Amino acid sequence: MRKGADISVKPANLADFIESLLKKREFSFLNGKMGSQRNKNLLSEMLNKRIMQSSYLDSFNLDLQKLPKVSAIIPTFNRCPHPVSEDSNPLAWAIESLLAQRGNSLDEIILIDDDSVDYTPEVVDHFQRISRIPIVYLKNPENRGSSISRNLGVEESRNDHVLFLDDDCVFSRHMVFGASYTLGSLDDSVAALHLPVYHRKTIPDSVDLDKIGVLDLDKGIVTSNYGGFPVQFTEDLESNLLDSELGVVRPFEVGNLGGIFLARKEAFQEVGGFPETLTWKNGYREETDVAIKFADAGYRIFFTPDPKFYCVHLKYGASGERDQCLNEESGLKRLVDESGIRREETGNRVDTKEWFFSYLISTYVMVGRKNPVAAARYRSQMEREFVIDNSLRVTGVGGKIDELNDRRRIFENAMSEGDRVIGGGV
Repeated sequence: MRKGADISVKPANLADFIESLLKKREFSFLNGKMGSQRNKNLLSEMLNKRIMQSSYLDSFNLDLQKLPKVSAIIPTFNRCPHPVSEDSNPLAWAIESLLAQRGNSLDEIILIDDDSVDYTPEVVDHFQRISRIPIVYLKNPENRGSSISRNLGVEESRNDHVLFLDDDCVFSRHMVFGASYTLGSLDDSVAALHLPVYHRKTIPDSVDLDKIGVLDLDKGIVTSNYGGFPVQFTEDLESNLLDSELGVVRPFEVGNLGGIFLARKEAFQEVGGFPETLTWKNGYREETDVAIKFADAGYRIFFTPDPKFYCVHLKYGASGERDQCLNEESGLKRLVDESGIRREETGNRVDTKEWFFSYLISTYVMVGRKNPVAAARYRSQMEREFVIDNSLRVTGVGGKIDELNDRRRIFENAMSEGDRVIGGGV
């Protein structure tokens, strides 16, 4: 939709132009983090295989698959700054790509409005009127944070599987099918399946399998890397397929969770859901808290690296670079460029200083609650990397903090507040 256009346009359009990027695979791999040239070449070759193209699944009648029904849960806050007639609202982009899903797994969309003061009600009303599936709209009487909002969404949901999504993402039209199909192939000891999340781009990085989704509280190591595809799989893709006919890549076990995952509702509620007492504003590491509780209860977590089931995280309101492989003429480039304008008071977006504070305190608390020795090591490491060297780089944060005194103050405040939380202050 463009400004002034007919707002009844079919929602599949957004997903179509994103899918067209994946079909072309005309990318230049300019990200230095992707590893050796050999790994880049292997990844490129794999992505060009027909079974790795999202369009490959279009030749199958996915409605015939007997899969669990899914409730998609999206907390939102001030993600509709424009009238519904303008195609400039990230929440609308997210809903459009969900309504374009293939297969019949997606059974309802639950939106929890965390007291937005923009056009969110108008935008939601529009989609409720044109949607083929129910869209449930809840509004908090005050801003309560994403953890509480997600838990409310789970309580409202009518299905046994709940899919946690962000309100500034767009999704492959096979994402919900892929999530439901893959988790359905695993036994009930697996409580959650994480999906691929590509930050402002449409392709994965090449990453060592052992560096994806690490949660080692004894060593104080917490990683995500869910924008990665394991280099070990590119070396022998055929041996790493869950379903050779559909070309579905097999999932593998991880320890951590990020923001985009499918969970079994019974297991999620059994462990208490998302934490509702975090003291930092943006709720950073709230998913890690859930991962820890799953592990403590004897549940496991898996990740599917299948690029057919991707999510593009636009990181709306965070300034910073976009991946240079984006086609200059693509509609996704426009969404990324609009998302890259610095904004506050939208989603969980906070300023750079508060972002680093949240990053430091969240990991310190998660580790410190389990292993004080590892927390002490993490504290020393962050003092060196963040305060002294100013070398700490966090995805989604625009820029660094130049003043040493500012970094020192943020670090000391994070550690002090973290000690209070670890000691039972919340």
